[in-house]
Amino acid sequence: MAGISQNTPKVELRQRPGGQMGQEVETPKNAWKTLMRLCKYFVRSMKLFIGLIAAVIAVTIASLAAPALQGMVIDAIEECAWNEFKVYLIILLSVFILSGLFTLAQSLFAARLSQSIVRHMRYDLFNKIDHLSVSYLDMHSYGDVMSRMTNDIENISNTVSQSLGSLISGVLTIIGTVAIMFFYCWQLTLITMVTVVLTVLVTKFMSEKMRSVTVPVRKHSDNLMGTLKK
Repeated sequence: MAGISQNTPKVELRQRPGGQMGQEVETPKNAWKTLMRLCKYFVRSMKLFIGLIAAVIAVTIASLAAPALQGMVIDAIEECAWNEFKVYLIILLSVFILSGLFTLAQSLFAARLSQSIVRHMRYDLFNKIDHLSVSYLDMHSYGDVMSRMTNDIENISNTVSQSLGSLISGVLTIIGTVAIMFFYCWQLTLITMVTVVLTVLVTKFMSEKMRSVTVPVRKHSDNLMGTLKK
């Protein structure tokens, strides 16, 4: 959220899927500055943020270690090494239990971090509104101001509580998976990475081609719908 200022924020119109014009969507004039302002709220709740990161790392390590341990259990069964089988099985069960506990801890840390950030943000926002000039309140609708205090902050809260942990976990999982693949067979890993890069390039090329075709069609559809409404 770019925050409330004396100047009118930059607004642009975006299209919804299907060719319909979407609602007004605000974009920050300076995305980097806005991101830095958001990071300040994480600094205020640094202990919770560190706890969330630690829980995410633990869950990621457990999810990466589980397949390797399962392979060891299967190998022990094939070799009839029952003593090793018991050890690997106990370790595997322990990993699953720890994974469940750390997943619960991740959810708790994410929820508390979200509430802490929202509390500080609403406090700062209320103080900002309290010191705004009367002219600003006259030029902006009551619904717009309330939307900033409710909907925008609620979106940030949902992002922190639901998406932040998944984003960090996804990045760590990709890094860990690539490291394990290099450990087992770096030749096959390189072949896989080349395939992934080619897939991304082809997808990007096809997306640009499709966009160059669909955008004019959507604009023509919008103009046609506007003409029919008149």
